Amino acid sequence: MVRFLTLLSLTCLSGCKAVVVDVPPNAVVSTTLCVDTYVLALPDLEQRLAALSWQSRSSLSRTPEHLRHLPQADEDPERLHRWKAATIISSAGQNGDLNLSFGDNFETVWKNFELLSKSLDIANPTQTFKDQLNNLPQPTISPRLLYLNRAGMTAGRGTFVDAVFQAAGAENIIKTPGWHSPDAEILLTLNPDAIVTSFMSSNYVGVNDRAVRHAALAKKIEAYPKIDIHGGLWPCAGPGLIEAATHLSSELTKL
Repeated sequence: MVRFLTLLSLTCLSGCKAVVVDVPPNAVVSTTLCVDTYVLALPDLEQRLAALSWQSRSSLSRTPEHLRHLPQADEDPERLHRWKAATIISSAGQNGDLNLSFGDNFETVWKNFELLSKSLDIANPTQTFKDQLNNLPQPTISPRLLYLNRAGMTAGRGTFVDAVFQAAGAENIIKTPGWHSPDAEILLTLNPDAIVTSFMSSNYVGVNDRAVRHAALAKKIEAYPKIDIHGGLWPCAGPGLIEAATHLSSELTKL
C-alpha cells in the first residue's frame, strides 16, 4: 500500500500548530464513521486514503487491521485545514468537499455510490451490490422477525432495519413506521419466528439496557431463535446494509 508523506511542519509561536499535510492530489479524507463505511467499501480508494474518521478504531468500526494505522480526521475546520490538499468527504450538513446523504434505504446507498464514483473518478459498484442482493435466496414463507437492541428499542416500517428484512425475504412483525421503545409488556405479547438483535454485548446504546435487565423480556429473547447483526453494519445506513442483508439471509436458511 502506498504510504503517504505525512510530515507536519510545526510552528511554535503562541502555541504549536500543525500546517498542511503533504498528500498526493487525488488523496481522500473521511471525517465520519458514516463516510468510512463507504470509502472502505470501494477497493479503488484504498491506496488514496490519507485519513479515516476519528471513530475509525472504535468498536463499531469495520476498518481492517492494515488500515487502522491511518491518521484520523474530524469535523473541526482548523484541524481539517491540514488536509486541504485532499478531497474531504463528510456526512450531510457538515464540512467537506463532498457530503453524503442519509436515508433509511438502499436507494440512498446507490445515490451515494454514484456521487463518489463521479466525483472521484472510480468504478461504481452499485450494480455488483444490487446483483448480490437480488441473488439472495428467498424463503418460501417469509419469516416474521422482531428487531431488538440492548435498550429494548425496535424498528418498524421505513427504517433501514426493515429494508434489510425485506431484502432477505423476511417480514417485519412491527408494522408501525419508525423507531420505537415499546413497553416490555407489549414486547412480551409479540410472537415472531426469530428475534434479530444488535448491540447486546455493547454499551453503544447508552446506560439503558432494558432488554437484558428486564428478567421476563430477557427470558423471552432467549426462548426464540436469535440472529445477531453486528452493530458496525448499521452506522449511517450505508453499505453495511448489504452485508447485514446477506448475513440475515444466510441465517434464515438455518431456521
